[in-house]
Amino acid sequence: MGDSVKMFIQKRFLSFFIAFLMFISILPLNSFAQAKPWAPYEKYIPSETPLAKRHFRGAWISTVINLDWPSVETRDIKNDEERVRKSKEELVEMLDRAVELNINAVFFQVSPEGDALYKSDIVPWSRYLTGTFGKDPGFDPLAFIIEEAHKRNIELHAWLNPYRVSMYTSESTKNSLNIPKSIYKERPDLIKTSMNRFIVDPGIPDSRKWVADRVKEILDNYNVDGIHFDDYFYYEQHEGELNDDETYRKYNNGQFSNKGDWRRNNTYLLIKEISEIVRKSKPYVKFGVSPGGVWGNKKDGLVDGSNTDSSYTNYFRCFADTKKWVEEEIIDYIAPQIYFSFGNPRAPYGEVASWWSNVVKDKNVHLYIGQALYKVNDDTDGYFVGANAIPEFTRQLKFNVAKPEINGTIMFRYKNFEDEKKQPMVNVIEKDLWSSKALIPLMPWKGGKAPLAPESGKVEKVSDGVKISWDKNDEDATYYAIYRFNVNESADIVSDKSAGKLIGTVRKNDGVVQEFVDKDFKNIDDVFYVVTALDRLHNESTGLSLNGEMSKYFPDVGYKYLWAMDAIDGFYEKGIVKGDQRGMFNPGDNTKRGDFIIMVVNALELEAQYNENFSDVKKDSYYYDAIAIAKELGIIKGVREGVFNPDGNITREDMMVIVTKALEVSEIELEKPNLDDLLEYNDANEISGYAKEAVATLTGAGLVKGFGGGVHPKRMATRAEIVVILNLLLESI
Repeated sequence: MGDSVKMFIQKRFLSFFIAFLMFISILPLNSFAQAKPWAPYEKYIPSETPLAKRHFRGAWISTVINLDWPSVETRDIKNDEERVRKSKEELVEMLDRAVELNINAVFFQVSPEGDALYKSDIVPWSRYLTGTFGKDPGFDPLAFIIEEAHKRNIELHAWLNPYRVSMYTSESTKNSLNIPKSIYKERPDLIKTSMNRFIVDPGIPDSRKWVADRVKEILDNYNVDGIHFDDYFYYEQHEGELNDDETYRKYNNGQFSNKGDWRRNNTYLLIKEISEIVRKSKPYVKFGVSPGGVWGNKKDGLVDGSNTDSSYTNYFRCFADTKKWVEEEIIDYIAPQIYFSFGNPRAPYGEVASWWSNVVKDKNVHLYIGQALYKVNDDTDGYFVGANAIPEFTRQLKFNVAKPEINGTIMFRYKNFEDEKKQPMVNVIEKDLWSSKALIPLMPWKGGKAPLAPESGKVEKVSDGVKISWDKNDEDATYYAIYRFNVNESADIVSDKSAGKLIGTVRKNDGVVQEFVDKDFKNIDDVFYVVTALDRLHNESTGLSLNGEMSKYFPDVGYKYLWAMDAIDGFYEKGIVKGDQRGMFNPGDNTKRGDFIIMVVNALELEAQYNENFSDVKKDSYYYDAIAIAKELGIIKGVREGVFNPDGNITREDMMVIVTKALEVSEIELEKPNLDDLLEYNDANEISGYAKEAVATLTGAGLVKGFGGGVHPKRMATRAEIVVILNLLLESI
């Protein structure tokens, strides 16, 4: 057979083979493999979408080369006023869509290439705002998006690329960089070329200072919730491209025996320094990094590495020992970009995510997973395209909720939520996977504390739904969470199931009265609401329960106190109780001994002539007469000789002893006590000997009932409990 014929056959065979490979690449992968690559992780992939009350849901907003914002069309608008208006409009539309998707954090790229999308004295304005490097855009994008994000109760993390100076190295790029504040112009000694981009050399200490100064400037001038770095540390097509041998010789000082360890130490020093700046400047601001998905392959000699075969690793390619950063807790969160499927042969999603889960376990570092939304119906991996795409992405998002060490998900990138190819997956996210709202997970090591609960609220029908309003009770509250329950449900605001009851959050306004409109519901008779207050680190208060039934006189006596409402209102009408100086009844407050005596004396209309009182009851005090009457009648005794402690709280058993004695003085007869009645209480052995007959008497008369199986004798009595007991007493006589 001639060479030409052989060549023809070989070409035909090669063409056929390539066509065959292309054919099998678009078929569902399970056509060829019965084994499901996600099978080892099915424990964390439930059939039903798991609820999570706290789960981080973020999205990156890329500004480099105008990927997400502003659009090229808007950037190129010649009329400055129109360009600013349209730029702001695009950001608002993004944030509104984020709210619809129940996203609770966005990562806004504020420095993509040694520039600024904020007012900076260190670096020039970004070219991506106007098309011209250094041109003032006419507004401050970072200030604007912070304000708009916080209005919608979305966290705003400022995302910086630490070392990149430009995306290109062309002559036109060089000319554009020759302007004031450009690091390319002002410090050419720092500039290197890598991946056909200009960067600052990470090995030069002044490069780190330049990065740190930019971060400090943002912290000093902007109310950001986080500082965020991406994965571009040492970034080369091949090791040595950066040409930093001279830098190594100059700055190593014999500390490291090889350049790799020296490079890793340079990135470590940067992260450690930024960590210290953030924690010293604004301790509540979070600092996190989003590296590539794989730290290192075990097969490459890293005994702690993952069972992967990645050609691009943190440890050997980026010279970033991200595992060390977690172990030393110098970052608050890590968000590895695990842009792989469960079936990826080199870096399976389950293996990589599980490896990171083990790294962060028991560490004061959160794990958020960077997700490859951009790959849906746009990738060579068959699991990300066609009929496989939705099941694969669904598995990943369920895994992120069910795996205990994973605290959330960040989507790359925002515009993919609008991409037509991605809409089938976006619809599943919106209608199912993220259909419930979620609060941001707590970072206890960052400090903060739960604010005081809201108070004195009401629920009312309005034209567009149900308006819930309440009074703020703590200046440290940053926002409020609103839960809606059916009237026959318990008010669970703690478990993950409560995510299904969380209907919204609202930022605190400057006034006293706060409000939220529930536009999805109108029948206030069937539901009640619980409102909680949270600080900026998401520590949550106890809840204020509200529905359409409210006290006629006290705005803080609502749904939670339905069982006491009639009694409290009745006692107010009879002049037995009053509100405080703000008109509140404070039903859940523990009752002072002096206040309790006033209620007993007023309720039973007790009178007596007296000549003396306890030594610690001041004559000008509002409870002086009532205590003196009770003392004269023998209803009360001091806590010790001559001392009553009127401002101390009264226990439930002391309350019952005093009520029983008051009834005797009033010649109101109840059945003799049967101590066997105490056997219904599982804590009967905790009742003091002097109180047993009183507790048994009131229990037998039906005036006292336990709760949770006990009578809780040593627990302090609340104002609502006392009014109910006294009201039952009056009704019985």
